[in-house]
Amino acid sequence: MDILQLQYFQTVAQLENMTRAAEILYVAQPNLSISIKRLEEDLGVSLFDRRRGKIKLTSTGKLFLAYVNDILGQLDEAILQARESGRRSNERVRVASVIVDLVGDLLDDFLPKNPDVSFRQFNCRNSDVPGKIMNSEADFGFVFGIPSVQGLEHMEIDRCERVVMLAKDHPLAEKQMVSLKDLVNQRIVCNLSRDDEELLSSLSHGSRFRTEIFYECDDNRVEVGMVARGGGVAIAPLSHYLKLIHGDPALNLTCLRLQEEVPPACLGMIRKTGIHLSRAALQFYEIVTRFFEHEAEIAKSYSVTLPPR
Repeated sequence: MDILQLQYFQTVAQLENMTRAAEILYVAQPNLSISIKRLEEDLGVSLFDRRRGKIKLTSTGKLFLAYVNDILGQLDEAILQARESGRRSNERVRVASVIVDLVGDLLDDFLPKNPDVSFRQFNCRNSDVPGKIMNSEADFGFVFGIPSVQGLEHMEIDRCERVVMLAKDHPLAEKQMVSLKDLVNQRIVCNLSRDDEELLSSLSHGSRFRTEIFYECDDNRVEVGMVARGGGVAIAPLSHYLKLIHGDPALNLTCLRLQEEVPPACLGMIRKTGIHLSRAALQFYEIVTRFFEHEAEIAKSYSVTLPPR
C-alpha cells in the first residue's frame, strides 16, 4: 500500500466512476482498476460494490474513505507548511540606515514574528543611502530629507525640530535660546550619518552664519562623547537629544532652541519604485510604521519644554 494507491482510491470513491477517475488521474483505466484491486487485497476487504458496470462504496469503503481523506488532507498541509518554511528560510530583508541603532530597535519587533528571515543592515552616510537602494543592494533605506534621485518612493516617518545640542557647562548653556550668530567661531561637531553637512552648507548660504566644521564623525556615540565633554556643539534633531537623555539622564547634555527658523529634521523610509516586496519585506514595512507611531507617543512622556520664539 502506498500514497498513490490512496489517492487513486479517493478519486474513484468521490466520482464512483472508473473511466472518469482514470481521465482525471491521467492513468490508463486497466491500470487504475488493478491498483484498486490490489489495495482491496492488501486490506482483505471489499471497498467497492461492483454491479452492472457501476461501482459504489461499501460500508467498509465509506469508513476507509473518511480516514483516507484525513491522511491525505494532513499530507497536503504538511507539504504546504514545508514549502512555506523553505520559502521563508530563503527570505532576506536588507536595510541601509543612517542611524546605527535604529534598525536594532525595529528588529525587536520584527524578528520574533519572522524567526526564519535573515537580515542585513548597511550603516552608511545619509548621502550614500539612495545609491544602495538604486543598486538593489538594499530593499529599504532610512534617510534624512527627501533624496533628489529619480526612481525612489519616499515615506516620511518622523519630523521634528532641530536644536543645538551642547554640554550643560558650556558657556552658551546659560542662554534660553541661541542664534546662528552665536555659533560663529564655535567648534561644530558634524554627524555625517545624518544630513548635518548639507544643513550647515544651506545655513551658510542663506544667512550670515559662517563657521568651520571642527569634528566630523559618522557615529552617534562619538558625537555624544565629543559634545558631552565640551569639545563642541551640534545641530541635531530634538528627537535624537530626547532619546539620549531618556536612555541616560546623567549625560552631561542639554539643548537650546534656535531663534531662526531652520529646516526640520525629516526622517524618511525609501525604496525603489516598482520593485516587488517579499512577504517579509512587507511585514517589516508595517512594523516600521507602527514603531514610529509608538515612538511618537513615548516621546511625549519625556519631552522638554522649549521657550517660544
